[in-house]
Amino acid sequence: MTAPSAANPAVDFLLIGGGFFGYAKEIAATLERRGRHVRWFEDRPAVDNLTKALVRLAPALVAAKAEAYFDAIIEEVRAQPIRDVLVIKGESLSPAAIGRLRQALPRARFTLYFWDSYRNMPSGSAEKVVYFDKAYTFDSADASRDARLTYRPLWFLDEYQGLPLVDQDIDVLFFGTVHTDRYAVVKRLSRVLPPELKFEKVMYFPSRLIYRARRAFDPDFWGARDGEFIFKPLDKKAILSLIARSRIVVDIERSVQSGLTMRTIEMLGAGRKLVTTNPASRDADFFDAHNIAVIDRAKPLVTEEFLSQSYRPPPDEILRRYSLAGWIDEVLGA
Repeated sequence: MTAPSAANPAVDFLLIGGGFFGYAKEIAATLERRGRHVRWFEDRPAVDNLTKALVRLAPALVAAKAEAYFDAIIEEVRAQPIRDVLVIKGESLSPAAIGRLRQALPRARFTLYFWDSYRNMPSGSAEKVVYFDKAYTFDSADASRDARLTYRPLWFLDEYQGLPLVDQDIDVLFFGTVHTDRYAVVKRLSRVLPPELKFEKVMYFPSRLIYRARRAFDPDFWGARDGEFIFKPLDKKAILSLIARSRIVVDIERSVQSGLTMRTIEMLGAGRKLVTTNPASRDADFFDAHNIAVIDRAKPLVTEEFLSQSYRPPPDEILRRYSLAGWIDEVLGA
């Protein structure tokens, strides 16, 4: 092991969480700016499509690989002066592995954050909570059913508050992965919006094979056209550019969750109006009917008044709370 030095300081913060969309790196970078020295690991033994699918659909097939992966992490960090361990979701991290990690780092404070709902995670997820000093969830329904969890919504990154001032030539924008009933909801919404509005749709399939299967077996896709979809995800710069050009952004959450999506919180930071299928939005402390329209995913309706009104900025303390810095303050107290 390399001895700590000014150029290679000892690790005092261990972060385990998925790296998608760069969120884990942003958390690590924010902590580093606060003087912490962070080591980050994925919460799965690999991030190829096969492993990701097996972790979700047949975790027993990758259990041995996951245990070996986390044991290697434990050996790497056990000699470090780690004061905090933050696990975000911990998809492949078993209760037994958490127990071994706690034994290796007996002085560390262990914090768990679920940014997914119990109903959308592996069945043993609730068994992990007992191993942590503090446990949070983004899903208010999970928090109400499991008293060990504290409800704390997600966050937005600073770049959403710094969007460029450009012409807003997009009235309504939807962008996201085409999962569950999203395509059907987008089609229904298209039919009820005034035809003069520009409704930009960026719908992503992670593979053409999945798209072909939906075309073949899902009646909602029988009339779909290839040109409606993209098969390579947009990078963050392109997404931010689209949001900057838009007045209203559409959010369609998975029906198995009640937690506010990252899209919901990001639009709060971006200062963009939101049309969402998530009724839990009405319970948020930042809810303003001037800015957020909650629609029925089966029979969407958006009033002309909402479509024409300008955005009404929320109080500064709300923006602070839902920034990444505010999330870290609340979850870690650091």
